[in-house]
Amino acid sequence: MGKRFSPWWGYFIALAAIALALVLHLSVTNAPEPSPPPEEAPLPLAGVTICLDAGHGGYDGGACGRDSGVLEKELNLDVAKRLRALLEASGARVIMTRERDEALAEPGSERKRRDLQSRVDCASEADLFVSIHMNEYRGRNQSGPQVFYRAGQPESRLLAGALQQRMNESLLPLRPREANTGDYYVLRNLSIPAVLVECGFLSNAEEERRLRTPEYRQQVAQSLHDGLLDYLSLAREQPERL
Repeated sequence: MGKRFSPWWGYFIALAAIALALVLHLSVTNAPEPSPPPEEAPLPLAGVTICLDAGHGGYDGGACGRDSGVLEKELNLDVAKRLRALLEASGARVIMTRERDEALAEPGSERKRRDLQSRVDCASEADLFVSIHMNEYRGRNQSGPQVFYRAGQPESRLLAGALQQRMNESLLPLRPREANTGDYYVLRNLSIPAVLVECGFLSNAEEERRLRTPEYRQQVAQSLHDGLLDYLSLAREQPERL
């Protein structure tokens, strides 16, 4: 005949199970709340829309390298694309007036003016406008990047100064220049802060050589990116500027 267990054992087992469940419940209830994940800092250019204009294109080659024959339009587009990548990595929305070798107006009367107006139209949703070019001069001694803005536009002047300072510091031109006023169509017809950047002289042998290297064009793009950050930092200190 098998051994019989007292019914009290069942009570003990039930009580032990209840006690264990109560301990587990209390341990879960009293556990500290998990810390919320740290918030990521916003990217410095988040919420800013920048229109980048790679000057010339298509039938309009722009300046021509005296030694290599390289066309300005090619270098402009390369620098603009490099700058776009840097700006987007910093959170900006970037509008490109062109992304390939093309003019922005069909053949016909006033083709150049219509091309320029198309570039202005591309900036209708932008906060800032930067037109990228290469310079030339009849002599070969001129060198150095220079940024132009429209006279009478203090915000454009501030933007031009920030870009010029960064380009001078980063590119170390033999003759550092100052931002200056310029009477350009794309600057005259925009109300937002707008500048035209001459990245260097294709008529200068040494500067032409440097501008033809991807490494130097990346330096140019980086200096413009950093100058835009400098400008926005200054502007945000005075919110009415934005």
